[in-house]
Amino acid sequence: MTTAIIFHEVQDGAVWAKAWKKGPGSRHEMFGKIGITCRNFRDPNNANATGVMAEIPDMGKFQELLESDEGKQAMREDGLKVETMRMLVEFTP
Repeated sequence: MTTAIIFHEVQDGAVWAKAWKKGPGSRHEMFGKIGITCRNFRDPNNANATGVMAEIPDMGKFQELLESDEGKQAMREDGLKVETMRMLVEFTP
């Protein structure tokens, strides 16, 4: 299991947050299909600065999802500014 923190900016924080509202069609459901659980974060002073803490059982499947048509469509719908995305992965020194 890999724990990752993923930061990114979005065009509209309210639109991004709505996509994460639990239920059918949510991003939780989309990632849950491959066993990923997520916690969501926003900068309290800038709702367009967002992040996710994810527990990822298979990094290969995660990358495949991000590169898939479904993943790319989700990023477009959520207004994700892909060029701002940064991921930190937990490690043990």
